[in-house]
Amino acid sequence: MSTTTAPMTVDEFLSLPDIEEQRVELIEGEVVDMPTGGPDHERVKSNLNEILVLWLVKHGVGKVFIESGYRLAERSLLAPDISVLNLERINQSGKDLLRGAPDLAIEIVSSETANRLQTKIRLYFKHGAKAVWLIFLETRTIQVSHPDGHTVTLEQDRILENPDGLPGFSTPISAIFDRL
Repeated sequence: MSTTTAPMTVDEFLSLPDIEEQRVELIEGEVVDMPTGGPDHERVKSNLNEILVLWLVKHGVGKVFIESGYRLAERSLLAPDISVLNLERINQSGKDLLRGAPDLAIEIVSSETANRLQTKIRLYFKHGAKAVWLIFLETRTIQVSHPDGHTVTLEQDRILENPDGLPGFSTPISAIFDRL
């Protein structure tokens, strides 16, 4: 599917034929293709999923979702590579799409432009995210963004902590890039 020119609503987007079989997002009314990640992208996603699931189960504070769609606004539906919702929000979601941003949105950066990433970060925070992590495969770094606009980039030899997004969580960044 290619990018559309006329702004579209989330309801119009969801009524497109075969939309569930495609990896696309709706960003401010624009349908955007999201290419499938390569082996490194998927390996990092798997590593981080395992780390987060173990920590969240141990602490009983939330759940991990993989590529789940979040209805942020009338014209925006984003599907981060990985997201975390606290348990209270999961119980309120019902059968509809998840509304509002996840508590933590994680994007593994493969081919998105800096402008598009900044738009997504802005949308996540505007709609309630507590943190956004951008994971850069080439440099093996993680950019942690906070709602107040503060951003920190962490190298592979550091420990990832994020009190805004996951209070008490920590893991060596090298574990996220294991087997790359």
